[in-house]
Amino acid sequence: MVSKQDETFLAIAQAGSVSKAAQGLYLSQPAVSRSLKRLEEDLGVQLFDREAAPLRLTQAGERYLRYVRENQERERRLRQDLAQLEREPSGAVRVGLNFWRSSLVLPRVLPTFQRKYPHIQVEPAEGSHQDLSVLLDQGKLDFALLHRPNPYPQFAFQHLRHERILLFLRRDAPVLERLSPAEGDRGLPHLSWPELSALQDTPFLLLKKGQNLREQAEYIFQSAGIQPPAALTTLSLTTALGLAAEGCGAVLASEAVLDGDFLPPSLLPFTVGDPPVRWEVGFASRAGVPLSAPAQLLVQAIQDAFGDGPAQAGAPSTPL
Repeated sequence: MVSKQDETFLAIAQAGSVSKAAQGLYLSQPAVSRSLKRLEEDLGVQLFDREAAPLRLTQAGERYLRYVRENQERERRLRQDLAQLEREPSGAVRVGLNFWRSSLVLPRVLPTFQRKYPHIQVEPAEGSHQDLSVLLDQGKLDFALLHRPNPYPQFAFQHLRHERILLFLRRDAPVLERLSPAEGDRGLPHLSWPELSALQDTPFLLLKKGQNLREQAEYIFQSAGIQPPAALTTLSLTTALGLAAEGCGAVLASEAVLDGDFLPPSLLPFTVGDPPVRWEVGFASRAGVPLSAPAQLLVQAIQDAFGDGPAQAGAPSTPL
């Protein structure tokens, strides 16, 4: 359980001063100062740089802040789990998704989930994988749907499915005359790395830097040895697909968009690369912090709707 000293420490860290923390806690300033001093003596370290205004956490203070927040989160989950023993599943689940995947996952999962568990409140957060990783690291999400490979070794990762990265061209694009696609798996035409050289001068509609699909696009361009021009950069995959359907350029997207209703029929998909480029999608959560019972129920619901079963042994994701 979070102690009174820890609550005082958090208040000072959030307020940036002892006096403001005292006001927020309805305590005297000397009482707050004594509490902080006792905590620092117990720990044997200084938690704040007293010369900074507002007060700034020391390196030890940053680490202790993370420890206290994790304890708060464990306490919240414990209380939620204990309460659930006495009644049907209830509580809040904070889930992170990137913008375009949210539009695929939530409409398919939430209606049934909410009918089955009316007392569980799902709180989605949307953003880039960097945004979601920060929220997850701060304990503001229970889990997030992320991809591997990724630069976040601090998270536990549970497999959901593998997805190929597809190239989409308008069905009447002139560049198609210079392509000789092979027959790929699951009925999609396939373009090898050498075949992609024909796209050197084809404009691409790219997502913003930092988004997963932009990183995949850069990997594909590098592997194919091409540097095509960027027709446009956008945060929205839906926008990029819509512009590609109007002949404004090519676009790269996960095959997950084939499941949605927003893929324009004028676009022709291709798998690319040798072997076909793909990534692994899964549930990222903070290592060592078990998911609450409501979060586990939502994970299972998403797994039932989109999962491809256990991860295949020896089947690596595409390197970046």
